[in-house]
Amino acid sequence: MMLRALMLVSLLLPALAWSAPPGPRETIQSAIEIMVGKIQKERQRLEAEPDYARELVRQELVDLVDFKRITRLVMAEYFEQATREQKYAFLEVFRNSLINTYASGITLYDGQQIRVLPLEDGDVRAGRARVRTELAANDGRLVPVYFSLYQNPEGAWLVENVIVNGLNLGKTFRAQFQQSMQQYGDIDKVIANWSAELDVEQEKAKEAAGTAGQGSDGA
Repeated sequence: MMLRALMLVSLLLPALAWSAPPGPRETIQSAIEIMVGKIQKERQRLEAEPDYARELVRQELVDLVDFKRITRLVMAEYFEQATREQKYAFLEVFRNSLINTYASGITLYDGQQIRVLPLEDGDVRAGRARVRTELAANDGRLVPVYFSLYQNPEGAWLVENVIVNGLNLGKTFRAQFQQSMQQYGDIDKVIANWSAELDVEQEKAKEAAGTAGQGSDGA
Protein backbone atom coordinates (compact mmCIF):
# COMPACT_ATOMS: atom_id res chain seq x y z
CA MET A 1 0.00 0.00 0.00
CA MET A 2 1.28 3.44 -0.89
CA LEU A 3 0.97 4.84 2.63
CA ARG A 4 3.20 2.17 4.14
CA ALA A 5 5.77 2.37 1.33
CA LEU A 6 5.92 6.13 1.76
CA MET A 7 6.14 6.00 5.55
CA LEU A 8 9.89 6.61 5.53
CA VAL A 9 9.48 9.45 3.05
CA SER A 10 6.86 10.96 5.31
CA LEU A 11 9.15 10.54 8.28
CA LEU A 12 12.16 12.22 6.73
CA LEU A 13 11.06 14.99 4.44
CA PRO A 14 9.12 17.21 6.85
CA ALA A 15 11.99 17.22 9.32
CA LEU A 16 14.75 18.31 6.99
CA ALA A 17 14.13 22.00 7.59
CA TRP A 18 14.80 21.65 11.32
CA SER A 19 18.55 21.52 10.87
CA ALA A 20 21.12 22.68 8.38
CA PRO A 21 24.18 20.44 8.50
CA PRO A 22 26.67 20.96 5.68
CA GLY A 23 26.13 17.78 3.66
CA PRO A 24 23.14 15.90 2.23
CA ARG A 25 23.76 12.73 4.25
CA GLU A 26 24.02 14.69 7.50
CA THR A 27 20.79 16.47 6.62
CA ILE A 28 18.94 13.17 6.23
CA GLN A 29 20.49 11.66 9.36
CA SER A 30 19.53 14.64 11.48
CA ALA A 31 16.03 14.59 10.01
CA ILE A 32 15.46 11.01 11.15
CA GLU A 33 16.47 11.73 14.72
CA ILE A 34 14.33 14.85 14.95
CA MET A 35 11.21 13.46 13.31
CA VAL A 36 11.26 10.18 15.23
CA GLY A 37 11.27 12.17 18.45
CA LYS A 38 8.44 14.41 17.23
CA ILE A 39 6.25 11.47 16.22
CA GLN A 40 6.82 9.67 19.50
CA LYS A 41 6.08 12.82 21.49
CA GLU A 42 2.97 13.88 19.56
CA ARG A 43 1.61 10.56 18.28
CA GLN A 44 -1.77 10.92 19.98
CA ARG A 45 -2.36 14.37 18.54
CA LEU A 46 -1.13 13.37 15.08
CA GLU A 47 -3.49 10.38 15.06
CA ALA A 48 -6.44 12.35 16.44
CA GLU A 49 -6.01 15.50 14.35
CA PRO A 50 -5.38 14.86 10.63
CA ASP A 51 -5.37 18.60 9.99
CA TYR A 52 -2.51 19.03 12.44
CA ALA A 53 -0.55 16.24 10.74
CA ARG A 54 -1.06 17.87 7.36
CA GLU A 55 -0.02 21.27 8.67
CA LEU A 56 3.09 19.79 10.25
CA VAL A 57 4.07 18.21 6.95
CA ARG A 58 3.20 21.35 4.97
CA GLN A 59 5.26 23.69 7.15
CA GLU A 60 8.42 21.62 6.87
CA LEU A 61 8.02 20.09 3.41
CA VAL A 62 7.26 23.15 1.33
CA ASP A 63 10.61 24.82 1.99
CA LEU A 64 12.64 21.63 1.53
CA VAL A 65 11.26 20.11 -1.63
CA ASP A 66 11.60 22.02 -4.89
CA PHE A 67 8.02 21.60 -6.06
CA LYS A 68 8.53 23.93 -9.01
CA ARG A 69 11.34 21.73 -10.27
CA ILE A 70 9.32 18.56 -9.71
CA THR A 71 6.24 20.05 -11.38
CA ARG A 72 8.26 20.73 -14.52
CA LEU A 73 9.59 17.17 -14.43
CA VAL A 74 6.15 15.60 -13.99
CA MET A 75 4.45 17.70 -16.68
CA ALA A 76 7.37 17.03 -19.06
CA GLU A 77 6.57 18.14 -22.62
CA TYR A 78 3.18 19.47 -21.52
CA PHE A 79 4.86 22.05 -19.28
CA GLU A 80 5.64 24.32 -22.23
CA GLN A 81 2.10 23.90 -23.58
CA ALA A 82 0.49 24.87 -20.27
CA THR A 83 -0.46 28.40 -19.40
CA ARG A 84 1.09 30.11 -16.39
CA GLU A 85 -2.17 29.61 -14.50
CA GLN A 86 -2.25 25.89 -15.33
CA LYS A 87 1.35 25.42 -14.18
CA TYR A 88 0.63 26.99 -10.81
CA ALA A 89 -2.67 25.14 -10.49
CA PHE A 90 -0.95 21.79 -11.06
CA LEU A 91 1.88 22.71 -8.68
CA GLU A 92 -0.68 23.41 -5.96
CA VAL A 93 -2.75 20.26 -6.48
CA PHE A 94 0.37 18.09 -6.81
CA ARG A 95 1.88 19.53 -3.64
CA ASN A 96 -1.36 19.17 -1.66
CA SER A 97 -1.83 15.61 -2.86
CA LEU A 98 1.65 14.61 -1.69
CA ILE A 99 1.26 16.44 1.62
CA ASN A 100 -1.99 14.57 2.30
CA THR A 101 -0.34 11.26 1.46
CA TYR A 102 2.72 11.90 3.62
CA ALA A 103 0.61 13.20 6.52
CA SER A 104 -1.49 10.03 6.42
CA GLY A 105 1.67 7.93 6.76
CA ILE A 106 3.73 9.60 9.47
CA THR A 107 2.07 7.74 12.36
CA LEU A 108 2.82 4.38 10.71
CA TYR A 109 6.28 4.64 12.20
CA ASP A 110 6.44 2.34 15.22
CA GLY A 111 10.08 2.11 16.20
CA GLN A 112 11.39 0.40 13.06
CA GLN A 113 15.13 0.79 12.55
CA ILE A 114 16.15 3.27 9.89
CA ARG A 115 19.70 3.41 8.56
CA VAL A 116 21.27 6.18 6.52
CA LEU A 117 23.95 4.43 4.51
CA PRO A 118 27.43 5.89 4.02
CA LEU A 119 28.01 7.89 0.88
CA GLU A 120 29.77 6.08 -1.92
CA ASP A 121 31.98 7.41 -4.69
CA GLY A 122 29.77 9.32 -7.09
CA ASP A 123 26.93 9.89 -4.63
CA VAL A 124 27.78 13.60 -4.48
CA ARG A 125 28.87 15.26 -7.68
CA ALA A 126 28.56 18.75 -9.15
CA GLY A 127 25.88 19.95 -6.75
CA ARG A 128 23.78 16.77 -6.95
CA ALA A 129 23.53 14.00 -4.37
CA ARG A 130 22.01 10.60 -3.74
CA VAL A 131 21.35 9.61 -0.13
CA ARG A 132 20.51 5.95 0.42
CA THR A 133 18.44 4.81 3.41
CA GLU A 134 17.03 1.49 4.60
CA LEU A 135 13.91 0.87 6.66
CA ALA A 136 13.61 -2.41 8.55
CA ALA A 137 9.99 -3.42 7.95
CA ASN A 138 7.99 -5.36 10.55
CA ASP A 139 8.34 -8.56 8.52
CA GLY A 140 12.13 -8.28 8.52
CA ARG A 141 12.52 -6.96 4.99
CA LEU A 142 14.81 -4.02 4.33
CA VAL A 143 13.01 -1.37 2.30
CA PRO A 144 15.43 0.89 0.41
CA VAL A 145 14.51 4.54 -0.03
CA TYR A 146 16.86 6.73 -2.06
CA PHE A 147 16.66 10.51 -2.02
CA SER A 148 17.88 12.65 -4.92
CA LEU A 149 18.90 16.14 -3.87
CA TYR A 150 20.48 19.14 -5.53
CA GLN A 151 22.25 22.14 -4.04
CA ASN A 152 20.67 25.50 -4.84
CA PRO A 153 22.70 28.73 -5.30
CA GLU A 154 22.29 29.51 -1.59
CA GLY A 155 23.91 26.20 -0.66
CA ALA A 156 20.77 24.45 0.61
CA TRP A 157 20.12 20.84 -0.35
CA LEU A 158 16.64 20.35 -1.81
CA VAL A 159 14.88 17.08 -2.59
CA GLU A 160 13.96 16.64 -6.25
CA ASN A 161 13.11 12.95 -6.46
CA VAL A 162 12.63 9.81 -4.35
CA ILE A 163 12.99 6.13 -5.23
CA VAL A 164 10.96 3.91 -2.88
CA ASN A 165 11.85 0.21 -2.96
CA GLY A 166 12.89 0.50 -6.59
CA LEU A 167 9.97 2.68 -7.67
CA ASN A 168 11.14 5.97 -9.15
CA LEU A 169 8.41 8.39 -8.06
CA GLY A 170 9.52 11.10 -10.49
CA LYS A 171 9.22 8.79 -13.48
CA THR A 172 5.99 7.28 -12.16
CA PHE A 173 4.23 10.61 -11.68
CA ARG A 174 5.45 11.75 -15.10
CA ALA A 175 4.00 8.62 -16.71
CA GLN A 176 0.77 9.18 -14.75
CA PHE A 177 0.50 12.72 -16.12
CA GLN A 178 1.11 11.53 -19.67
CA GLN A 179 -1.49 8.77 -19.33
CA SER A 180 -3.99 11.25 -17.94
CA MET A 181 -3.37 13.55 -20.88
CA GLN A 182 -4.07 10.66 -23.23
CA GLN A 183 -7.24 9.88 -21.31
CA TYR A 184 -8.62 13.41 -20.94
CA GLY A 185 -6.80 15.32 -23.66
CA ASP A 186 -6.99 18.45 -21.52
CA ILE A 187 -4.58 19.82 -18.91
CA ASP A 188 -7.38 21.31 -16.81
CA LYS A 189 -9.10 17.92 -16.58
CA VAL A 190 -5.81 16.24 -15.63
CA ILE A 191 -5.38 18.74 -12.80
CA ALA A 192 -8.96 18.28 -11.61
CA ASN A 193 -8.56 14.50 -11.43
CA TRP A 194 -5.00 14.29 -10.09
CA SER A 195 -4.09 11.99 -7.21
CA ALA A 196 -0.62 11.18 -5.84
CA GLU A 197 -1.72 7.92 -4.19
CA LEU A 198 -0.08 4.88 -5.75
CA ASP A 199 0.14 1.16 -5.15
CA VAL A 200 3.91 0.75 -5.00
CA GLU A 201 4.09 -2.92 -5.96
CA GLN A 202 1.70 -2.43 -8.88
CA GLU A 203 3.54 0.66 -10.08
CA LYS A 204 6.89 -1.10 -9.75
CA ALA A 205 5.64 -3.84 -12.05
CA LYS A 206 4.45 -1.27 -14.57
CA GLU A 207 7.74 0.62 -14.45
CA ALA A 208 9.77 -2.58 -14.85
CA ALA A 209 7.69 -3.60 -17.85
CA GLY A 210 7.90 -0.17 -19.42
CA THR A 211 11.64 0.35 -18.92
CA ALA A 212 12.94 -3.18 -19.48
CA GLY A 213 16.28 -2.97 -21.18
CA GLN A 214 16.69 0.77 -20.67
CA GLY A 215 18.67 0.48 -17.42
CA SER A 216 18.23 4.05 -16.15
CA ASP A 217 17.15 5.18 -12.69
CA GLY A 218 17.33 8.87 -13.45
CA ALA A 219 14.31 11.11 -13.21
